[in-house]
Amino acid sequence: MTAAVIGLVPEYGLFLLFGVVSLACLAMPLPSSVLVLTSGAFAASDDLTLWQVFVVAFVAFLIGDQIAFMIASRFGPRILNWMRGKPRLLPVLEKSEALLHSKGHVAVLLSHTVLSPTCPYISYLCGAGGMRWLKFTIMAAIGAAIWTAAYVSLGYMFASQLSQVADILSNFFGIIFAGLLVLYCVIWLRRKWRAHLAEIAAEHGQ
Repeated sequence: MTAAVIGLVPEYGLFLLFGVVSLACLAMPLPSSVLVLTSGAFAASDDLTLWQVFVVAFVAFLIGDQIAFMIASRFGPRILNWMRGKPRLLPVLEKSEALLHSKGHVAVLLSHTVLSPTCPYISYLCGAGGMRWLKFTIMAAIGAAIWTAAYVSLGYMFASQLSQVADILSNFFGIIFAGLLVLYCVIWLRRKWRAHLAEIAAEHGQ
């Protein structure tokens, strides 16, 4: 699918970029990261205009975020129950829930930058969980700006090494994600252990 989508860039350009990025924010399985990198590379060869690529990707990200948040605000329980019934979606949904539980609104920023695979699920969880719209939007907009600038710039600067850059980013984000999950587990176990010790101390005190 990735190759097919990228092959449409010369013909549909910014319209394709807008559609893919906004739909990816709704958890559609579309290669938004690779497409933004590729669009940056096309800008380097003057097939696209650099500032237009950035603006279109950024606006699409913002709109996709808002749609996901608003849908979840109204139909959150149904959407989350449907996702939990899908074996393919359940692992990333659970990881997103753990990240949101441990980091709060900062998880929105993380999911829009270094942990981008969790982005749509965090947006759905925030909408369903009743996070304040303004708090979500501020963190999401900052993250979207960082993510868009990073991917467009990398595509522009390393136009001739796109596949290598994409592999490096994929591996890097995977390592960061795994590290945060381990950290969360350590914190959770530490709290449980302290609570257990407190219960033992209370029993002996009685």
